[in-house]
Amino acid sequence: MNTNKKHGNEFEREFCQLLSDKGFWVLNVPQYSAGQPSDVIAVKDGKAYLIDCKVCSRRGFVLSRVEENQKYAMRLWYECGNGVGWFAIKTMSGEIWMMPLYILEMLKNQKSTVNHRDLIKYGMTFERWVKQ
Repeated sequence: MNTNKKHGNEFEREFCQLLSDKGFWVLNVPQYSAGQPSDVIAVKDGKAYLIDCKVCSRRGFVLSRVEENQKYAMRLWYECGNGVGWFAIKTMSGEIWMMPLYILEMLKNQKSTVNHRDLIKYGMTFERWVKQ
């Protein structure tokens, strides 16, 4: 398994445990060779969340890593009344930031990479997201 995939899988497991510790019912979506549109489905207090986990490189989060099948699934998720699709982005320092798909799509029209300043401006910390 390549290093990026290994780090991604480790973050998915870590993120699922964090959600579980915060009282969410969590499903780490099985990975298929053809890919899947998200990594995690989490439910708490009657609300379901579709979440994809990404690990940043030193440069930040490269927006081209948001795949077309993820966009399609998250849009359909929203149209079915389940709220927006989310990305859990882990930085090199270990921080976890939450960003909705529509913000990443807006940023993609302006730049190719989300940096730490963008995460602060447009995202929210995992802890804040859990409390909302």
